[in-house]
Amino acid sequence: MSVDYSAISDTIRDTIAETPRKSKRVLLKTLLRHYGHKTRQKHWLDNMERSLVGAGVIVTPSLNEVQKDDWVVLSVTDPVLPVADFRRDPGGGIETGDGSNAEADPWLTSISSRVFASEKEVEIRFVIPLLDRLGFSEDDRSDGYPVEQVVGVKKSRTEADFVLFDGRNRTKDNALLVVEAKTAGKNLADHISQARSYAMFLGTPYYLVTNGDDIRVFLYRSPIESDVEVFKAKRHDLAQTFSTLYNYISREAIVEYKRKRAASSA
Repeated sequence: MSVDYSAISDTIRDTIAETPRKSKRVLLKTLLRHYGHKTRQKHWLDNMERSLVGAGVIVTPSLNEVQKDDWVVLSVTDPVLPVADFRRDPGGGIETGDGSNAEADPWLTSISSRVFASEKEVEIRFVIPLLDRLGFSEDDRSDGYPVEQVVGVKKSRTEADFVLFDGRNRTKDNALLVVEAKTAGKNLADHISQARSYAMFLGTPYYLVTNGDDIRVFLYRSPIESDVEVFKAKRHDLAQTFSTLYNYISREAIVEYKRKRAASSA
């Protein structure tokens, strides 16, 4: 029996888009049944994920990474992510069609074997060079940026490790990205809520959390809509995954995301 993957994925997207959170948790075995499959086979999972992504649905984690009784999160964003395929390498060259860089950056390869002894080393030797390659200048970057948070009648003042802006103007309208760096070995799941709160109060669309080994990136949408994990990778895979990261949180990608979001809500 032939399966119309596109039609099924379009229906799933439309259903999710109608929910307040624009996101839905589903068991893989339930998702398989939607497509008429009873067993977990790689070619079916590939077809399902390809059609979902093509319909504008973000799948977290990848279907091939989970078992039948595991949960998958399906999310719909407006605008659809990534907003464009910039296909740039960090040296400014254009990526070739097979995914390799036209002008390879040796840092992406050499950084995979580095060992970081402290949070400060993660910041200086990993985060700052990475931000440079994502197109952010020193004018865009604010280190140790003060964040005033108000919850009810309680007011607190803390510091975000890095906040990236569109130029020197430190306003919510220009805020692009929050980055929280942690010591190598720390469990990032324990620090996601901290970075999220900074993104919420500062108005950045994205936040990134890293311990120097793991990199996780989330799209912050609103207090009502669920955040979307758009990128998750290991540092030693960065040479292969950098173009994906660039398409989500490079300076030009976030600026374009904000432009499209503003246009769609106008």
